[in-house]
Amino acid sequence: MNIADSFQLKYEKAFEYEIFVKGEYSFSIEKIKNAKCIFDIWWHVWFFTKWCRTYNKDVEIHYFEPVTGSYNKALKAFEGDRRVILNNFWIASYTGGWILLYNSEKTMQSSKYLSFLNPNWVGINVSFVTLEDYLELRNILKIDVLKMDIEWMEIEVLLSFSNYEWSKIENLIVEVHLFDDEKRYYWNQIFLDIKNKFKVVRIIGSWYRDEIFLLYASKSVL
Repeated sequence: MNIADSFQLKYEKAFEYEIFVKGEYSFSIEKIKNAKCIFDIWWHVWFFTKWCRTYNKDVEIHYFEPVTGSYNKALKAFEGDRRVILNNFWIASYTGGWILLYNSEKTMQSSKYLSFLNPNWVGINVSFVTLEDYLELRNILKIDVLKMDIEWMEIEVLLSFSNYEWSKIENLIVEVHLFDDEKRYYWNQIFLDIKNKFKVVRIIGSWYRDEIFLLYASKSVL
């Protein structure tokens, strides 16, 4: 095992512990149990999708992974599971290609943006698709749970959603990263909009740093 693989394995085990043992997403269990369609817009590991399957064997999960190596691992992990739809691209603010700043040692810190969290990167070509284009492609009428962790791109993507896209999302879980004034400025805008669109809105702090937290929003009080 090379150094990059060793680092990656270490972080994957840490994330697996957070999700399955610490219960990072336990607040959403009832929504997961009753969901028919879940979007897992994340990369590098598929633990949230796997965790959802432990509570709901019948739910259809759309998983998005732009890095081909990680996508191939997901294919192997969910081989034979026709209820998990794997996509080798990311949901973003536009449809097209981009150069991703990929970190092979800590793939969860790979990003579209330069940051102090990801000093050791190489550029790789990836594909992006808007949520609206994907919904129309798959003829999806409703997303019961949309979970997003896309390393600094989340605010850009949320700001790009049209009323059509917002109308499809019943429950929203987003990891938010606020490491600069620009991100905080736009976050304040989108947060006000989310509070107007959803009946329940919660901020769940991170175990690591104050600038990272989970946003949970639901159109149902139950």
